[in-house]
Amino acid sequence: MYQIIAPTLFHTKRCRLPGIGTLEMLTSAASVDFINNTIHPPAQQIQFKSADKFGNDFNEFSAISELLHKELEEHGHFFLKGIGNFTREETGKIQFTAVTLHPALAQPVIVNRVTRRDASHPLLVGDQQTTNVEMTGFLNEPATSKSNWWMGAAILAAIGIAVLCYYVYKNGFYSFGNALPI
Repeated sequence: MYQIIAPTLFHTKRCRLPGIGTLEMLTSAASVDFINNTIHPPAQQIQFKSADKFGNDFNEFSAISELLHKELEEHGHFFLKGIGNFTREETGKIQFTAVTLHPALAQPVIVNRVTRRDASHPLLVGDQQTTNVEMTGFLNEPATSKSNWWMGAAILAAIGIAVLCYYVYKNGFYSFGNALPI
């Protein structure tokens, strides 16, 4: 009889037990781990919202709820296979501890990024958006030759220094004053 609660909960994501409370399946989104190339599955957990008193609400679980309620009053706890453990506190409030999902049922998926060389796809380079075709063309351009203007300037400077050194060698350092017209 209790075994119909779990399939109903997992199928409809909600199971209302009159006089006890409501069980709900909460699903968190799947997460992506880019560093390890894995996608972790959505996590599911069972949440329980306790009902304050036994009301006049009836549904297909009313008879089961009454049996569950008697079990809680007599023993103080009840384990519902596949769902969790119900316990009654001294104040009369019902607490619920959900069973944990077996890790083998929710394994992460290993993913590998596929890049097709002949297909164009957008890329973000710095703060500009471009395509892989444009970037391939940019990166495969032959390197432009660097301008060698400084080589000519260095040769002229070396010739000038050589002429100056030769003049100083022949005429002496103090002959500059006589050579300059004033």
